[in-house]
Amino acid sequence: MQDFKKLRVWHLARSLTLAVIDALPEKSGRKVPGLRNQAIRAATSVESNIAEGCGRGERTEFLHFVEISLASLNELEEQLRLASESRMLDEPVHARQQDTIDLLRRMLVSLMRALQRQIAEDEMRRRDGRRTA
Repeated sequence: MQDFKKLRVWHLARSLTLAVIDALPEKSGRKVPGLRNQAIRAATSVESNIAEGCGRGERTEFLHFVEISLASLNELEEQLRLASESRMLDEPVHARQQDTIDLLRRMLVSLMRALQRQIAEDEMRRRDGRRTA
């Protein structure tokens, strides 16, 4: 469908993944075992699902993968909140990451709405084409 590397939303998701990896060093997982790995998996899922959706042939499939990205972003947000509350993550770092999450969420929702509009327009064109044929 398109090259995911050309999407600003993917670049922002990628930078968030790298920030999460940097902010939660290996030793931080001792307080809440598994939280670091789960947070990294959730962050990686956001960018990976955008990339995978771009490789699909249909807009409906791309939309589905963007929805999964948004769900993974929500999961990541909760994990970072827990990391901050358990003092695995410094509050200023958490605040910066939360700002990025908020921006990324707005971008994903905008992308979803654009895809939904395009899907609806495609469907209308298909229906109109059937009527004139």
